[in-house]
Amino acid sequence: MRFLFHLLLTATLSALTGAAWVAHRPRVIQPPQELKGNAKPRDLVDDLKQAVIKGSGLVEISEGELNRHLARVLSARANAKLDPWVKFERLHVDLKPEVAEVTLVWDLHGHRSTATVDLKVSRLEKVFRVEVVGGAYGHLRVQRGLLRPLSPVLQSLSGTLHEEIQALFHMNEVRIAQDKLVLDPRFP
Repeated sequence: MRFLFHLLLTATLSALTGAAWVAHRPRVIQPPQELKGNAKPRDLVDDLKQAVIKGSGLVEISEGELNRHLARVLSARANAKLDPWVKFERLHVDLKPEVAEVTLVWDLHGHRSTATVDLKVSRLEKVFRVEVVGGAYGHLRVQRGLLRPLSPVLQSLSGTLHEEIQALFHMNEVRIAQDKLVLDPRFP
Protein backbone atom coordinates (compact mmCIF):
# COMPACT_ATOMS: atom_id res chain seq x y z
CA MET A 1 0.00 0.00 0.00
CA ARG A 2 2.81 2.37 0.90
CA PHE A 3 4.56 1.58 -2.40
CA LEU A 4 1.39 2.49 -4.34
CA PHE A 5 1.10 5.78 -2.46
CA HIS A 6 4.73 6.70 -3.26
CA LEU A 7 4.26 5.70 -6.89
CA LEU A 8 1.16 7.90 -7.18
CA LEU A 9 2.94 10.79 -5.44
CA THR A 10 5.94 10.48 -7.78
CA ALA A 11 3.66 10.43 -10.85
CA THR A 12 1.79 13.51 -9.62
CA LEU A 13 4.98 15.47 -8.94
CA SER A 14 6.35 14.47 -12.35
CA ALA A 15 3.19 15.71 -14.05
CA LEU A 16 3.32 19.03 -12.16
CA THR A 17 7.01 19.47 -13.03
CA GLY A 18 6.26 18.80 -16.69
CA ALA A 19 3.36 21.28 -16.68
CA ALA A 20 5.57 23.96 -15.09
CA TRP A 21 8.26 23.38 -17.73
CA VAL A 22 5.72 23.64 -20.59
CA ALA A 23 4.18 26.79 -19.07
CA HIS A 24 7.55 28.52 -18.87
CA ARG A 25 8.49 27.79 -22.49
CA PRO A 26 7.42 30.97 -24.31
CA ARG A 27 5.66 30.97 -27.66
CA VAL A 28 7.77 32.28 -30.51
CA ILE A 29 6.20 35.52 -31.73
CA GLN A 30 7.56 37.31 -34.78
CA PRO A 31 7.71 41.11 -34.52
CA PRO A 32 5.38 42.97 -36.92
CA GLN A 33 6.88 43.60 -40.33
CA GLU A 34 7.81 47.16 -41.09
CA LEU A 35 6.26 48.94 -44.06
CA LYS A 36 8.43 49.11 -47.14
CA GLY A 37 9.84 52.41 -48.38
CA ASN A 38 8.21 55.63 -47.26
CA ALA A 39 4.80 54.04 -46.84
CA LYS A 40 2.83 55.66 -44.06
CA PRO A 41 0.99 53.36 -41.64
CA ARG A 42 -2.78 53.30 -41.96
CA ASP A 43 -4.69 55.23 -39.27
CA LEU A 44 -7.08 52.45 -38.27
CA VAL A 45 -9.21 54.48 -35.88
CA ASP A 46 -9.81 57.22 -38.45
CA ASP A 47 -10.57 54.65 -41.17
CA LEU A 48 -13.15 52.95 -38.92
CA LYS A 49 -14.80 56.25 -38.02
CA GLN A 50 -14.97 57.27 -41.69
CA ALA A 51 -16.47 53.90 -42.67
CA VAL A 52 -19.21 54.28 -40.04
CA ILE A 53 -20.01 57.84 -41.16
CA LYS A 54 -20.12 56.93 -44.86
CA GLY A 55 -21.86 53.59 -44.31
CA SER A 56 -19.77 52.24 -47.15
CA GLY A 57 -18.93 48.60 -47.89
CA LEU A 58 -16.80 46.11 -46.04
CA VAL A 59 -13.63 47.21 -44.28
CA GLU A 60 -10.82 44.69 -43.93
CA ILE A 61 -7.94 45.05 -41.51
CA SER A 62 -5.10 42.62 -42.00
CA GLU A 63 -3.34 40.94 -39.11
CA GLY A 64 -0.12 42.78 -40.01
CA GLU A 65 -1.82 46.19 -39.97
CA LEU A 66 -3.40 45.41 -36.62
CA ASN A 67 -0.11 44.28 -35.05
CA ARG A 68 1.76 47.34 -36.41
CA HIS A 69 -0.94 49.62 -34.95
CA LEU A 70 -0.72 47.88 -31.56
CA ALA A 71 3.08 48.11 -31.55
CA ARG A 72 2.81 51.84 -32.26
CA VAL A 73 0.22 52.73 -29.62
CA LEU A 74 1.01 50.36 -26.74
CA SER A 75 3.69 50.72 -24.13
CA ALA A 76 3.43 49.53 -20.57
CA ARG A 77 5.26 49.61 -17.28
CA ALA A 78 4.95 47.52 -14.17
CA ASN A 79 4.49 49.22 -10.84
CA ALA A 80 7.56 50.90 -9.32
CA LYS A 81 8.59 47.90 -7.21
CA LEU A 82 8.53 45.47 -10.15
CA ASP A 83 9.83 47.85 -12.84
CA PRO A 84 13.49 46.73 -12.68
CA TRP A 85 12.42 43.09 -13.02
CA VAL A 86 9.48 43.11 -15.46
CA LYS A 87 9.37 44.75 -18.87
CA PHE A 88 6.42 44.53 -21.27
CA GLU A 89 7.66 43.82 -24.79
CA ARG A 90 4.58 43.69 -27.00
CA LEU A 91 1.11 42.43 -27.69
CA HIS A 92 0.59 40.21 -30.73
CA VAL A 93 -2.76 39.26 -32.29
CA ASP A 94 -3.12 36.11 -34.37
CA LEU A 95 -6.45 36.05 -36.21
CA LYS A 96 -8.03 32.67 -36.91
CA PRO A 97 -11.58 31.90 -38.06
CA GLU A 98 -13.91 33.13 -35.28
CA VAL A 99 -11.08 33.48 -32.70
CA ALA A 100 -8.45 36.12 -32.01
CA GLU A 101 -5.42 34.80 -30.13
CA VAL A 102 -4.00 37.72 -28.14
CA THR A 103 -0.48 37.00 -26.88
CA LEU A 104 1.19 39.15 -24.24
CA VAL A 105 4.98 39.04 -24.31
CA TRP A 106 7.11 40.33 -21.45
CA ASP A 107 10.61 39.98 -20.11
CA LEU A 108 11.03 38.78 -16.53
CA HIS A 109 14.62 39.68 -15.65
CA GLY A 110 16.07 38.10 -18.78
CA HIS A 111 13.48 35.34 -19.25
CA ARG A 112 10.85 35.87 -21.96
CA SER A 113 7.34 34.86 -20.89
CA THR A 114 4.11 34.69 -22.85
CA ALA A 115 0.45 34.36 -22.02
CA THR A 116 -2.20 33.88 -24.69
CA VAL A 117 -5.91 34.66 -24.39
CA ASP A 118 -8.35 33.36 -27.03
CA LEU A 119 -11.16 35.86 -27.63
CA LYS A 120 -14.42 35.40 -29.49
CA VAL A 121 -16.65 38.32 -30.53
CA SER A 122 -20.42 37.94 -30.82
CA ARG A 123 -23.31 40.34 -31.08
CA LEU A 124 -26.52 40.08 -29.07
CA GLU A 125 -29.01 42.54 -30.56
CA LYS A 126 -27.25 45.93 -30.25
CA VAL A 127 -24.48 44.91 -27.85
CA PHE A 128 -21.16 43.30 -28.76
CA ARG A 129 -19.81 40.70 -26.38
CA VAL A 130 -16.16 39.68 -26.14
CA GLU A 131 -15.71 36.30 -24.50
CA VAL A 132 -12.55 34.59 -23.30
CA VAL A 133 -12.81 31.01 -24.60
CA GLY A 134 -9.41 29.64 -23.57
CA GLY A 135 -5.73 30.42 -23.65
CA ALA A 136 -2.25 29.38 -22.65
CA TYR A 137 0.64 30.17 -20.38
CA GLY A 138 3.65 29.61 -22.61
CA HIS A 139 2.79 26.37 -24.43
CA LEU A 140 0.50 25.05 -21.68
CA ARG A 141 -3.13 25.29 -22.90
CA VAL A 142 -5.59 26.05 -20.11
CA GLN A 143 -9.32 26.56 -19.72
CA ARG A 144 -10.64 30.10 -19.44
CA GLY A 145 -11.10 29.94 -15.67
CA LEU A 146 -7.36 29.53 -15.17
CA LEU A 147 -6.74 32.79 -17.05
CA ARG A 148 -8.33 34.82 -14.26
CA PRO A 149 -4.93 36.20 -13.08
CA LEU A 150 -4.68 38.02 -16.45
CA SER A 151 -7.94 39.95 -15.97
CA PRO A 152 -6.25 43.13 -14.55
CA VAL A 153 -3.94 43.19 -17.57
CA LEU A 154 -6.88 42.77 -19.98
CA GLN A 155 -8.86 45.50 -18.21
CA SER A 156 -5.88 47.83 -18.45
CA LEU A 157 -5.51 47.02 -22.16
CA SER A 158 -9.19 47.70 -22.80
CA GLY A 159 -8.81 51.08 -21.09
CA THR A 160 -5.72 51.93 -23.13
CA LEU A 161 -7.35 50.85 -26.40
CA HIS A 162 -10.72 52.44 -25.56
CA GLU A 163 -10.84 54.63 -28.68
CA GLU A 164 -10.05 51.67 -30.97
CA ILE A 165 -12.62 49.44 -29.27
CA GLN A 166 -15.34 52.09 -29.49
CA ALA A 167 -14.64 52.64 -33.21
CA LEU A 168 -14.69 48.89 -33.80
CA PHE A 169 -18.00 48.34 -32.02
CA HIS A 170 -19.75 51.10 -33.97
CA MET A 171 -19.73 48.63 -36.84
CA ASN A 172 -22.82 46.60 -37.54
CA GLU A 173 -20.87 43.36 -37.93
CA VAL A 174 -17.43 42.31 -36.70
CA ARG A 175 -16.16 39.02 -38.07
CA ILE A 176 -12.79 37.41 -37.38
CA ALA A 177 -11.47 35.53 -40.42
CA GLN A 178 -8.13 33.91 -41.20
CA ASP A 179 -5.45 36.65 -40.89
CA LYS A 180 -7.94 39.55 -41.07
CA LEU A 181 -10.83 41.37 -39.43
CA VAL A 182 -13.86 41.88 -41.67
CA LEU A 183 -16.02 44.80 -40.57
CA ASP A 184 -19.36 45.87 -42.01
CA PRO A 185 -20.75 49.30 -41.06
CA ARG A 186 -23.91 48.89 -43.17
CA PHE A 187 -27.24 48.24 -41.53
CA PRO A 188 -28.94 44.99 -42.52
